[in-house]
Amino acid sequence: MTGPRIFESLDAEWALVCAGAGRAEMVLGWLREGGVLSADERAHGLAELLAELERRDRAQGRVHSDRWMRVLLERAAGEGAGAQVAARMVVQAMLPGAVRLTQRLLRAGRDFDETGQVVVACLYQVVRRYPLHRMSGAAATLLLETLHMASRELKAEAEPDTVPWHPVLESAAVPGEPAADDPTEAVWRTVLRRQATEAGLLRAEEVPDGARGELVELLVWAVAAGLLDVVRARVIADESRDGARESAEQAGVSAVTWRQRRSRTVRQLRPIADQWVQAA
Repeated sequence: MTGPRIFESLDAEWALVCAGAGRAEMVLGWLREGGVLSADERAHGLAELLAELERRDRAQGRVHSDRWMRVLLERAAGEGAGAQVAARMVVQAMLPGAVRLTQRLLRAGRDFDETGQVVVACLYQVVRRYPLHRMSGAAATLLLETLHMASRELKAEAEPDTVPWHPVLESAAVPGEPAADDPTEAVWRTVLRRQATEAGLLRAEEVPDGARGELVELLVWAVAAGLLDVVRARVIADESRDGARESAEQAGVSAVTWRQRRSRTVRQLRPIADQWVQAA
């Protein structure tokens, strides 16, 4: 199973799709026509076929996933039962990413399953309307477009006007090379960098990673959820940079005062971090 109820239901639905007669042979035929599989390759069912494609993705990287996803996305853009099967197979392949996007989009007052339903509905729409002129990075593009659409839907339908929100910027593509085995994280790092920069938590060209990356993500979430003032968040972000303590000492801040600052920050962030973990 991939997660809570909405995703458990999708896994159960996928089992029914896989049980449909002739569907695996239909998809095999498309993949052979598209040059993804050879004529003598076989699969016992859709689940086994998807597992094999994903195994080859891990071994061969994004070039392989782009090839088979493009074949199915072209079919998914059509009409009829075949288009529905093609779209459903791509959606199933993207479910682990959809789970993580749902976790990223949680805010105070949002239910996981309700948020997941929005994410999955947006993912279906993105799959059916995929811009076929984009020749590479299919998985990352699907996730980014889903994130854009779901963010707008959640803001419009569930986010109170009084809660600060840092909208995801529209983009034609994901900059850089996403990780072949986990495009969700590459997409999220790009979005997180934009949100943090907009909120003044990162400097130009600064890349949040490691423990500092987790702290910046917590600050972005806390500001968006209305749990932390953005000015205070910027102070915390500044104090967590490499060399911040040395700079403070040069400005006349004593070691005792610095430790008191850090202790106050830890006390302030601890309950926020607990809410963050519970939301995820």
